[in-house]
Amino acid sequence: MIRFAIGPCPIEIHFSCFALFAFCCIFTGMGGSAICFVSVLLHESAHLGAMLSLHMAPARIILSALGCRVVLNRGCHLSDWKQAIISLSGPAANWLVFLSTLILGFADSPLAMVNLALGLTHILPIEPLDGGFALRYILRSQFGEEKADSVSKGISVLFLLPLALLGFYILLRTQYNYSLLALSIYLMLYLVLGKDEAAP
Repeated sequence: MIRFAIGPCPIEIHFSCFALFAFCCIFTGMGGSAICFVSVLLHESAHLGAMLSLHMAPARIILSALGCRVVLNRGCHLSDWKQAIISLSGPAANWLVFLSTLILGFADSPLAMVNLALGLTHILPIEPLDGGFALRYILRSQFGEEKADSVSKGISVLFLLPLALLGFYILLRTQYNYSLLALSIYLMLYLVLGKDEAAP
């Protein structure tokens, strides 16, 4: 693990990040990996930018192969709607890049495809994706924490089952593309194990 600080905020980078980058290099080459890295960095920076715009400085930032986890200062509280805004800011940044490539005539470029994939994936109402966290916070503002968490988990399962079937179908058709199925399995494990991480 690599640790350093930017100002008062400590940052931890797990070695799984570098393992994931090496894995991407093998399958997509250095160019594709660089585009993925920049797109993910933009996504996570949008989360951080939204937090800072709401005057919420993070206490710690943890980077791993599973994404970026931002730990808030103790005693800091945000409304459910503000939490939802922070969650949706990441995919919104990816959609903005994708729409920009459409306007500029680069809709079939790797940059467009990567940001479209990130935007589509993270807008799904499945925890721990950004759309799932946003849905949970919006429901909490209307129905309270316990009921909202239960409904949010049910909606996650409802969307996850067809996603897993689609991933399995793609694997059968292509004989090699298991990325969507792997994502579905990870999300299933998250729901089954009940792991609750802070929303980005």
